[in-house]
Amino acid sequence: MLEQALKYGIKAAGAVGVGMVLYDAHKEGVRKADIEVRKGNANAALDWYDNSRNLTSPSRINMRLKDKLFNWEITHNLRAFVNTGIGYVKGFAGMLTEDVIPMGLSIAAIATKGTAAKVTGAALGAYSVFAFAKNVLGIGAETKNFSDKPI
Repeated sequence: MLEQALKYGIKAAGAVGVGMVLYDAHKEGVRKADIEVRKGNANAALDWYDNSRNLTSPSRINMRLKDKLFNWEITHNLRAFVNTGIGYVKGFAGMLTEDVIPMGLSIAAIATKGTAAKVTGAALGAYSVFAFAKNVLGIGAETKNFSDKPI
């Protein structure tokens, strides 16, 4: 009975670990996507505005066409669509790379059996305690406020 509970507990911990890593990766992907969209729109708006204000000849038609082109550039969503995808992939992949150890331990806890499952389950538990102490409690974390006190 205890052996079954341990087996399912290890599998559940692995599933929770995979879920947490994927959730963090998704949220980072969404955050990076928003940043990429805002950066891309800001850079393009400046370029297109500059283009709309400079005429090579004093033509009223060219001026109106440049203004129409500028308004279209500001309002269309194609750039945002592309930059959203690029930013999401950057954020998601970056976070998966950041969390490669807990992801590997979680997958190993799910995929292995017997003694190997117990070892990976114990390693996942130890890593969880270490990550909680460092990332949540701040034990052993570097200070980023340039003082002696933890953040």
